[in-house]
Amino acid sequence: MPPFVQLAQFREIRPYVRFAHYTDFPLKVPSRYIRDHEFILVDKGRGVLYTESGPYVYKEGSLLMIPPGVLHSFRDDLDASSGYAHWAIHFDWEPRSEEELLQIVGEEAGPIRPDEAPGEASSLSSVWLPNLVRIDGVGEEIRRLIESVVEAFREERPFRKLELQSAMLRLLLVLATGLQEGELTYESLGDRKKKTESKGRAEITDYILKIHDAVRDNTDAGEIHNRWREEVFFSAPHFHRLFKEQTGLPPLEYATKLRMEKGARLLLGTELSVKEIAFVCGYEDSKYFSRLFRQREGMSPKQYREHFLAGK
Repeated sequence: MPPFVQLAQFREIRPYVRFAHYTDFPLKVPSRYIRDHEFILVDKGRGVLYTESGPYVYKEGSLLMIPPGVLHSFRDDLDASSGYAHWAIHFDWEPRSEEELLQIVGEEAGPIRPDEAPGEASSLSSVWLPNLVRIDGVGEEIRRLIESVVEAFREERPFRKLELQSAMLRLLLVLATGLQEGELTYESLGDRKKKTESKGRAEITDYILKIHDAVRDNTDAGEIHNRWREEVFFSAPHFHRLFKEQTGLPPLEYATKLRMEKGARLLLGTELSVKEIAFVCGYEDSKYFSRLFRQREGMSPKQYREHFLAGK
């Protein structure tokens, strides 16, 4: 499963579209790295996507998902009888600060040629999508959604930014749901055999999902943490850096956050007592649960329930 489908289950997505367009010219792109993410939907024609791991064919209905920092090039088949056309969207999964933009983009926003800054490419690796991905047989719904993103980008009208973000979120939701439910199939292009930063991030994503399962099933997240540490091949500081990069919190704080969110849902959605809810959330000491809950929400579990259920 592409990491963005897994990440979207617990990490906020606030897509920022940098550029979107439709063209009916043949694709002929020299070898390059890009600084943002790009989705390309082949509307007409066919061709070859060249990567470090080999060439891959694309055709009408192929959706190419290209992350930053991956060397690639395109070349349309000039003998395609149907002609050539494609939709393209350049975007970030979440807005970047000015400092981040300067570090990643520099003075120029365009692609990076391999001979310009070969050492810079490794710093552009993506948490959301480590490798190139190709989805074939994309249907009319996704095509319409991509078209709506391009239209919203082109048109200067009221609430343009809101419409653009809304259209992009809808596209990502349909893609994630289709991949999750098996309605769409994908191929990862360019997986590296050796262990890389991207591989480490994928393992962190898998570990985060295990924490979610532990909180849902009220099992010991600490046991998962200890077992996982024995199986990985990178250091504890590296693990904590990658984990915080994806979640914004250290592992134990993240597990506590999930348990408090679960407690809040149970307070408003059930008639369980605070003591029962504490136990379901993994705390035998309800006073300790209440103290953690107050630190997060600014009120006790009882006050939280009374405040939000008042008048119902």
